[in-house]
Amino acid sequence: MANLVIRNIDPELKRLIVELAAKSGCSISDEASSLIRTAICMDQRLGLGTRLFTLVDPKYRGDDLVFECKGAMSPPPEFE
Repeated sequence: MANLVIRNIDPELKRLIVELAAKSGCSISDEASSLIRTAICMDQRLGLGTRLFTLVDPKYRGDDLVFECKGAMSPPPEFE
């Protein structure tokens, strides 16, 4: 991993990053890295699904979501 030093950060911005890190239970560096990654991904004109995927913390990502419908499915409505 490479290091990045950012100088002359607005004190209010730093306070917000510190608060977000405390809420998510991670380090300030990890929170800042996550925010930068999210901002970069949002700017690259990615599809909506990909952008939403980047908003989910990697530890919560997975392909094991299952949606079950119990009983018979009702027919779709008719708009006539």
